[in-house]
Amino acid sequence: MAVMKMIALTMVGPHDEMEPVARQMVLSGGFQPIPLDFLVNDRRLRSRVTTESENPYDDLLGRIAVIWKVAGERIPDPEPVALDHGFNLFSAKLTVDQVTGKLEAWNQRRVALCEEMEKLEAARNFIEALENLKMKPGELAEAQFILPRFGRLSIENFNRLVESTSDAPMLTIELSRTHENVWALVLIVQGYREGAGKILDAVYFREFSIAEIADQLSEGDPLHQVSDAIAQHRRDLVELEKEAHDLLGERRAEFENLFSKLYTMQRVYDLCKGRGEVSGMYVLSGWIPEDTYEAIREMLERDAPLTTVITEQVSNMAYTGVRIPTMLRNNKFIRSFQDVVAMYSLPSYGEIDPSPFVAITFVLFFGFMFGDAGHGILLWLAATYLGRKRILSKSLSYVMKCASCSSIVFGLMYGSFMGMENEKLALWISPMHDTGTLFGVAILSGIVVISVGMILNMVVRYRERDFGRLLFDGQGLAGMFVYWGSAAAIFVSVWGVDVPFPVDYLWYAIFAVLMLSVFRDALARLLLRQTVHSEPAALQVFEVLHNLMNYFTNTASFVRLAAFALNHVALSFAVMTISRMFEDLPAGIILKGLILLVGNAFIVGLEGLIVFIQVLRLEYYEFFGKFYRGGGNVFKPVTWGRDRTPQKS
Repeated sequence: MAVMKMIALTMVGPHDEMEPVARQMVLSGGFQPIPLDFLVNDRRLRSRVTTESENPYDDLLGRIAVIWKVAGERIPDPEPVALDHGFNLFSAKLTVDQVTGKLEAWNQRRVALCEEMEKLEAARNFIEALENLKMKPGELAEAQFILPRFGRLSIENFNRLVESTSDAPMLTIELSRTHENVWALVLIVQGYREGAGKILDAVYFREFSIAEIADQLSEGDPLHQVSDAIAQHRRDLVELEKEAHDLLGERRAEFENLFSKLYTMQRVYDLCKGRGEVSGMYVLSGWIPEDTYEAIREMLERDAPLTTVITEQVSNMAYTGVRIPTMLRNNKFIRSFQDVVAMYSLPSYGEIDPSPFVAITFVLFFGFMFGDAGHGILLWLAATYLGRKRILSKSLSYVMKCASCSSIVFGLMYGSFMGMENEKLALWISPMHDTGTLFGVAILSGIVVISVGMILNMVVRYRERDFGRLLFDGQGLAGMFVYWGSAAAIFVSVWGVDVPFPVDYLWYAIFAVLMLSVFRDALARLLLRQTVHSEPAALQVFEVLHNLMNYFTNTASFVRLAAFALNHVALSFAVMTISRMFEDLPAGIILKGLILLVGNAFIVGLEGLIVFIQVLRLEYYEFFGKFYRGGGNVFKPVTWGRDRTPQKS
């Protein structure tokens, strides 16, 4: 349960082996490509490396999708399929040409019919509007003193057009309207042609030529002519769709399999974008989790015997400029709390993943501050509902469910249900009656959490081989002694605990350790033979004092655990008191029930949100501030799915 160790994997092999290798990488979903520009620093070698960025399968996918377009059906969802070595770009193009020759002609006819239909629909709307004005299209097209423009635009853009042209030498007339668009006639003064054109372009005015509408009409009833033409076009479209649908019905399995094959190869080429070619040999590099290497190596030995594999441990990399991605792997419970950590920052590669610690402390702190069995149940129901409605993300919904379960447990320990406390039913303490214990546990929790943060900081320093800061820094071993020693001295002094030595001796020892922190860099050089960059003495003294103050302020911050536990009791008591004030009024029972319902909903919603924020504050500032840096890049492997399938009209 940590940040996964990564390996940089480089594969060099012939084209007929690299395509199936890349396909396996796509289907495994555990390979993040590295652009070759990062790997090849030698300019002479880089000049010999050619890369390919265009994906030739995009066009083939668009062409094969025509089958479903012409048939009027939805394009199917592709599925991963097994490909033989003979299926390559050449064979794919040949197969698509054989399949789509007739269909592309059908599609061109379909597109042409749709465009003509759009013009005919526009002509019909125009003629119907002019009949009400006792005019014909030919008369308007021959106007000499005005420039008529006819077209369609959205309702919102039509309103914008009317407002923006109120003082312009042009008149906008609404001819007809649908639920989305407005058909409009715009009359423009001849000298304002250019300015009107800019205005109409700005509102996305879809213009239809009045002259063309007039030319395609013969003498007689123009509306009848246009209606007949529209009906004929519709019959032609239905016939085209029927023929395509029959063909699709006969060869559906074949077409869907071909579509999936093309999609698979498209994803392979997406993986290979930026890949290199040197003298006919192809180069593909990327990151993989270390625990997947053996399976990949076995696959390469079996399916790509001529491919050379080069692996590099991150610590041995000779090149620079590549940010190593971070991949976290935790169990289901902890995995949901990774998003809580990510809201602060993702761990950088090699850093300690705080998610397991956050998962435990977040749940405990939330329940401690919001301990009420009844309100916990309501919170669980709310989190479940919001998760199913996708108002909350899946992970956040799970986090809130865990937090609500903690509230239920602490509610039983407090003897609290829907704001009503019963000291006799409490399994542990009653916040209102055991305030001292409540605050004591809160402060002790703070000491434990801050200590864990300092221990993790020492682990980080050990990994970095920075033994000077590990031993003598205010956040290291010396700082921990000062922190624990101060806590012990204050406890002994306040509670009058008998110890076998004067308490002053403990303060003297704490002061001596503080001096070690002041001379941290000098001690690292003298005792550990460590090369360190010395900081000014005044700055080191300030840093020691700052750490000392942080010990007290960070610990005091955990008092909020007890404060919000009491706040919850006080709010619940206030709601109960207000509800009792209405008992003797007419319909008092109903009013009391209403107040209890609204009041408890208010407590669950508002206080639940506030407690959530307070827990985040304790995690981010009091805990993360001791050891955590963040700033990692998420591991983004190429996967089977993509946002959309490219289509060609």
